Amino acid sequence: MTTNLNRLTLADIFGEGATQNATVLVIRKSDLLRLTPQANNTAESLLVAILITALSAFSGTITTEDAQPITTEDGLSLTFDNSEAFELLKIIGWTPFQIVRANQKYINNQIITESYDAD
Repeated sequence: MTTNLNRLTLADIFGEGATQNATVLVIRKSDLLRLTPQANNTAESLLVAILITALSAFSGTITTEDAQPITTEDGLSLTFDNSEAFELLKIIGWTPFQIVRANQKYINNQIITESYDAD
């Protein structure tokens, strides 16, 4: 049995503004989900934004062009799951939840990534 899996492009995950050459990868901060672009974003905030943005290519809610969820007749959001659709990478996210540290609320996003070598 032959499985015809897709390969992701840079634009599939990071938008049309993402580019690369032999030495440089450019991803626009404005294309990263849940990141407020600043001149001095922390390394942690950039990494998390990259992972959350990548996760959106694998699963999520189907929305209209103005980011409104499309719902069923019962009012349930339509979702998609492409976690098995790509040849060399799998990303799985759990439902984000809120935690409190030092009286500050944070959203906890847990993401698992699996990558495969092409044979």
